Amino acid sequence: MKKSLSLILALVMCLSLIPMTALASSNQWIELNKSNYDPGEIMVFKFKGITQQMVDEWACFAIHDKGLSGPISGWGELSQVGENVYDRIQAPDEPGEYAMVLLSKWWQNGNFNELLVSSVPFTVGMAAKDGHISLNKTAFTAMESITVSYSGITQNMVNSRAIVAIFPKGAAHGQNMLPGSQYVMLGSGAVTTQAPNQNGEFEMRLYSVDSNYNADSFVMAVPFTVSGATGSAWAQAELEKAAALGLIPEVLKGQDLTRPITRAEFAAVSVKVYEALSGTAAIPAVNNPFTDTRDVEVLKAYNLGITTGITDTTFQPNTLLNREQAATMLTRAFKKVSMVGWTIQTDNQFALQYTKPALFADDSNISSWAKDSVYFMAANNIVGGVGNNLFAPRAVTSAEQAAGYAQATREQALLIAVRMVENLKK
Repeated sequence: MKKSLSLILALVMCLSLIPMTALASSNQWIELNKSNYDPGEIMVFKFKGITQQMVDEWACFAIHDKGLSGPISGWGELSQVGENVYDRIQAPDEPGEYAMVLLSKWWQNGNFNELLVSSVPFTVGMAAKDGHISLNKTAFTAMESITVSYSGITQNMVNSRAIVAIFPKGAAHGQNMLPGSQYVMLGSGAVTTQAPNQNGEFEMRLYSVDSNYNADSFVMAVPFTVSGATGSAWAQAELEKAAALGLIPEVLKGQDLTRPITRAEFAAVSVKVYEALSGTAAIPAVNNPFTDTRDVEVLKAYNLGITTGITDTTFQPNTLLNREQAATMLTRAFKKVSMVGWTIQTDNQFALQYTKPALFADDSNISSWAKDSVYFMAANNIVGGVGNNLFAPRAVTSAEQAAGYAQATREQALLIAVRMVENLKK
């Protein structure tokens, strides 16, 4: 009974901290099969020169952090003289620096006195520090495509989901990472991402491990600059989301997003929303009915039933769009995705399912054909009012028309697109 209790106490001591005297600190006693492991990988290692006295006194091993301040995982008792081989212990899940330690337990006067026999350092998820990245150029305009070439990516990095990501220049590891990160593959290759919609200095960084952006997993950084960013300060976060979700059409990239949006530009945004919701690429109409545009994105929107012409033969691509028109066009994109058999010609046969919110104070100014779309958007927190319970659907008076009242801006259109995808994508 006493011997069993002593054994339990010895194993408990093996898992305690190490306030001990070091006898040696070399690999004379410990042999690991390699110096770096994937997170959770099975380690193969052996302990050499184990004496009968060490076995009798319940020598043990444990995985500790680099500073030997406490056990992390993987421990066991040494049970045989000579070599003890293990191949069932998992490396820690977190990348970092660790040590395999050999502990001997000496029983003296009824107490255990710990003695560190040996420790051998190893790392987890940090082998591929020699990976390399480069950019196709050093200066970009806002939301411009960036090609990141990479080389020297090891299997260990791939297993740890090595990643390239954009950070403000000089930002601390793991802080203020911008949208557009991309995983890299084994060996060499290239990935494409987008420059942020912010002016300034940035870094494209290579980390050997995803979700653990620290000094241990950091490999290298390449600086670059961005200019020509547009959009209001309050809209920047949502515009970055729009870029990451692929919702910004080519016609708006590098443009002043605070400006009102045209019918043709909004048609292009609507097509992006349809493609994001459906996962299907839009196809332009084969026959173009319009004499005033040959815009492919307009023809895609027309083919989907998202928009029609102002007349049978004119689209008026440069006419500015108002808020109720924007809500209607995007609602049609949703209907096309979610309602089997829906077309713009059969629209009155399909009913949207939602709980109608309280009426806007200017409900009487909302066109009858737009009301269902406006309240559907409001019910799904996609398009809200402009304050004082007003929706501002369209300009009603000549003064409002002259002032550009109720015009939808480019950045507003992109924010609505983001909310459509976030709130309605199944």
